[in-house]
Amino acid sequence: MSITSRFSPAADHPGIGLSGMIPDPRARAAAMLAGLGVSVWINAATFPADPGVVVPAALAVAALAWLVLIAGTLLTAGTRGAHVAAVTAVMCAAGAVLAVTDANGLIFTGVAASLAAVAFDPVAALVLSTAGPVAYCLAAIPHGPFPGRLLSTAAVALAGLVAGASRRETDQRARHSTLVATERRRTELAWAEAELAGERNRLGRELHDVLAHTLGALSIQLTAIDTLARTDAPREKLITQIELGHELVSTGLDEARQAVRALRGEVTSLAAQLERLCELHQAELELDGSWQELDADATLALYRLAQEALTNAARHAPGARVSVRIGFGPRAVTVEVGNTRPAPVPDTPTALHASGGGFGLQGMRERVGQAGGDLQVGPTSDGGWRVAARIPYRRSDLGNRSDGSDR
Repeated sequence: MSITSRFSPAADHPGIGLSGMIPDPRARAAAMLAGLGVSVWINAATFPADPGVVVPAALAVAALAWLVLIAGTLLTAGTRGAHVAAVTAVMCAAGAVLAVTDANGLIFTGVAASLAAVAFDPVAALVLSTAGPVAYCLAAIPHGPFPGRLLSTAAVALAGLVAGASRRETDQRARHSTLVATERRRTELAWAEAELAGERNRLGRELHDVLAHTLGALSIQLTAIDTLARTDAPREKLITQIELGHELVSTGLDEARQAVRALRGEVTSLAAQLERLCELHQAELELDGSWQELDADATLALYRLAQEALTNAARHAPGARVSVRIGFGPRAVTVEVGNTRPAPVPDTPTALHASGGGFGLQGMRERVGQAGGDLQVGPTSDGGWRVAARIPYRRSDLGNRSDGSDR
């Protein structure tokens, strides 16, 4: 550390004595001014009958240095910091000169040493405080008994250094605590914002999965009804398709209620949901292992995955054989939805696609990822399509497992 940096005071004016504890600069200056008045009165009241020139001059210099420090509290940090070291040394020396005739002059020496310890690092504060004993020696040798109060002057300067260093450490700890509290608050705000963003994404996925599935299936159903109506199909077929449309609307309402329950953390039966979903899409449901109740997030992720995959199969592979397989293994639950290659139909695209409306595949990946699992999507060797996900159990799920499912 360079000498210049050692004698660069803190940006915040430390104040004099207890006035440094006052946060408001103007109130701090008023307290310092009151302290100056008391100190000058005590020293002036104890002047000898013939004080001469040195003693009043020393008191005037000490008081002037004190006033300069008071004025510094009302200035900006850039303008007040340049002369703090010099003013502190002058006040310390002037107090020591006063101590040659009366011990009350050590008030200025102690205050100056304390101020130096607060404003500067320990080495710089010690150098500035030595101005007191040095000035005492220079004044006492020609004008008074020596060593006289030299030991007292050194002791007062040392006590001021100790008191100032203690206050400096207290200020640094308070500043550090403030910084830690600020960083903790920022971290909490960042976590809150992340949780809010995650909740928004979750709500977006729920809206997409419920509306896209229900409205997509209803659109297909309305197209079928329109085709039957335009071709003068039998009335029974038309009524059957209309009833199926009503069932789709009812299913959509049930799914909306399930989404609300899932958002509240309420666990629903995955088995019943998948059985109804496969029945609606005329898909085969296969179980490997023993059924068990999963937590709300895993249940919703698996259901939405199967729902999105079945919707894609109905849209891009009409007439294809579709199957859903659920497996409960020792460490994870797996779901696999696959369909065979559909027979070519006029005006029906033969190529299968990974998208379930744009946001569907992305939503599936996000759901499975948030549940701690992984997702695989791609074509099969026979020209079909396969969607597979694996979600590890949580501890609460492991506690609900039966003995047979662990084998």
